[in-house]
Formats: sequence, structure tokens, C-alpha cells
Amino acid sequence: MVSKKDICQAFCQSVEVSSFSGGLAVSTPYLNHLGDPIGIYLLGNDGGPYRIIDNAMTVAYLEAEGATLDSATRQQAFVQLLNQYGASYDAENGELFIDAVSEAKAPKAILDFSALLLRLNDMLLLTPERAASTFTDDVKKALLGELSGNVPYTEGEPVSDSIKEVIPDLTFYPEGRDPVALFIVTSEPKVWQAIHLRMVADHEAHVPLSIMAVLETDNSVTSSLRVQADNRLDAVPRFRNEPQQALKRMVTEIVGRHATVH
Repeated sequence: MVSKKDICQAFCQSVEVSSFSGGLAVSTPYLNHLGDPIGIYLLGNDGGPYRIIDNAMTVAYLEAEGATLDSATRQQAFVQLLNQYGASYDAENGELFIDAVSEAKAPKAILDFSALLLRLNDMLLLTPERAASTFTDDVKKALLGELSGNVPYTEGEPVSDSIKEVIPDLTFYPEGRDPVALFIVTSEPKVWQAIHLRMVADHEAHVPLSIMAVLETDNSVTSSLRVQADNRLDAVPRFRNEPQQALKRMVTEIVGRHATVH
């Protein structure tokens, strides 16, 4: 049976502590999104009280990667995390810190502060770019898995040589049916691209083509744009609330209602 001693020993072996004139520098076992160990500084004289700070780069890095605090959702999550760990943020110096830590409480406070820094790194998951990428990957994985390689397709290519100005995310070429262009909507311009492709295919290139735009939710685009998409495109499924039904709708558009893809 693994003992508490074994766990503590394994943890402590990964912690590096070095002293300098103003206190201690602590390198934790945890890694940030750059793959570097999360570092903490303990400032103060022997006996305390101490001030625990980061390297003043945590928030700057998050903002540089798109996780800015001007988003209400992200700002709320940021404040809640700080309150949970009893920490504060000095916007002028860019530092996260916990003040007035006694010597007896310093070891536990360092562990808590390292956990805070680790969780703050996860705020990158709230960036629009990351959310869009996750949605795109989810749709592709689910749809291609359902089709099981039975329908030829292209990714990020024009639907035909006669229509090169608009490029869908995926285009399927089922046997005996019109090609099907799929736009995975991560922003409103994707819907406009799908509608543009509809107009070009029908009135300029005269290419038989089915066009789908899959939305994450009803609120992914404005209601007026959603109405235009519903009226002009062959299918506009909403993925998140009913992923299986949305997937079924996409597969039906590609292979037909009674076809079997497995």
C-alpha cells in the first residue's frame, strides 16, 4: 500500500528551493502551458510575515495568449479563483500575491498559491480561439467517425474547379448524390461564406451542391442571420444541445435517409 510518506517524498523530490537576499525561490512540480515549472517567491525576513508572489508573468502571459480580463466571464472566474485562495492581484506591477503569511502557515500557503497559478493557466481554455478549435474538432471527430471512411471527402479545399472563392471546412462526395459542403460555424463570417457559396453554386457556376452550416448553439449567431441560413442552406443543425440528432441530420444530408454508413 502506498503510504503518505511515499507520496510526500515523491512530491518533495520535485520541489526545488533556493535562497536569495530577499527570501526564497520555489520551483514546483507543476508545469504551465509553456512546459516550464511554475515558480513562486517567498519574500521577507526570517520569522515572517512573508509575501508570496509569482514572477509577474502569469497574467501577462494569459492576456498575450488571448485570455484577457476584459471578458466578463473570464474576469469573474479570475476574481473567484483569487478569493478562493486568499490571493490578490497588483495590476500596476502585474503580480499575483498573498500578503502577511506567518512562518507556520507559509508551507501550506505556498502549496495553495502554486495550485492557484496552475488553475489560472487553465483560463486559456476560455479563449474564443480555444473554444472554436474544440468545437471544430468535436464536429469533425463525431461526423467522420459516424461515416467510418465510407464517403470520400476533402478538407479545406474548393468544392470544384469552378468554385474556388469559397472553401468549406469539409466537402463530402457520396456516390450517386450531390456533393455536400459543410461549414463548421465558429463565427458569423462562416455563415456568410456558406450563403455566398449557395448563391455562386446556384446562379453562377450552376454546380449541384448541398450546403450545411453546423452551429454550436442557437446563440452562436444573431437571430436574423440564423433565419437567413435556415432559409437558404440545406441544413443548419445545432450541435451542443442535441449532438446525436445534429449528427444524424448531417449524415442524412450526406448519404440519404435510408443509407447505411457502418
